[in-house]
Amino acid sequence: MYIILKIIAAVLLPFGCLAGEGYIIKGKIAGIQSGYAAIHEGGRPWQPGGTYPRVRIENGAFTLTGKVAHPAILLLKISTKTFQIILENTEYSIACDFKELAPQQLKGSTLNDQFRECIGSGTNQLGYAAQHADQPVAPILVHFYAREYSEIKKGYDALSQANKDSWHGRALAEKLVVFHSTQAGSIMPDFNMTSPEGKNFSVRSMAGKIVVLDFWASWCGPCRSYIPAMRELYQQYQPKGVEFVAASFDEEEEKWRTAIQETGMEWTQGLIHGGFSAGSPVKKMLHITSIPHVIVVGKDGKIAAWLDAFAKQQLPDILAKLTQ
Repeated sequence: MYIILKIIAAVLLPFGCLAGEGYIIKGKIAGIQSGYAAIHEGGRPWQPGGTYPRVRIENGAFTLTGKVAHPAILLLKISTKTFQIILENTEYSIACDFKELAPQQLKGSTLNDQFRECIGSGTNQLGYAAQHADQPVAPILVHFYAREYSEIKKGYDALSQANKDSWHGRALAEKLVVFHSTQAGSIMPDFNMTSPEGKNFSVRSMAGKIVVLDFWASWCGPCRSYIPAMRELYQQYQPKGVEFVAASFDEEEEKWRTAIQETGMEWTQGLIHGGFSAGSPVKKMLHITSIPHVIVVGKDGKIAAWLDAFAKQQLPDILAKLTQ
């Protein structure tokens, strides 16, 4: 009997440990015979990255398992329906009819319950975080939704000490330090790039000019879609002495060279050392968390504008003012 119990324990051990070491999402959705369930990133810069599971739904049932380095706002897709969740390393369950499938049906996570309360409160996410600064979800909301320095600073300052000490709280503190160094008026940090001809050059080598640094990569669809708009600005402002540089985060040089030929960019091209990986020194130094990203440097060598993908539409007005 003792041997049998040991065998049973050994068989069940991986499943018993998994909830503590990772996450499990068990689903039973009536009205689905087949299809897939999957986790996707929600497109925000601080996501844990990596590959997320995709499993087949069989007779309405599925089990998603994996592990996240820290709680994250991600997308759960079940068949044709997708909604945001906070994923943490715990056990979830969702059981209902497909017609009634909705985010609030997902049970098992305190963080996700607080996230649902936030969404249903009628208050925007940053306002909710300020009003519930002691809830564990607060630093996640600030980290995910705050984009401007002032929003991050206000949200971080309002957090309880326990939340400041959390993973997202510490990440916010680091972001504030880096963000402060990339505000308009800060000295532009210098870094090196390599030209298609194999020559090294730096941002500082263009001192005395207005410089538009367009950070991109060959694999970035939105970056390539932005090239026609950048070309119009180049044609308008290059004759006025503005230097345009396409600074690539590509890690494969051959793909970078091919993309230059395919896109036909006429302006200066540079390959950044270190690529776009988590350890990229340039990415970290300039607080670039997503691309396309544009930084405008004034003639005085100071940052005139730091524009993420949401703010790059401001570039024409900024260049108009700088070249008056």
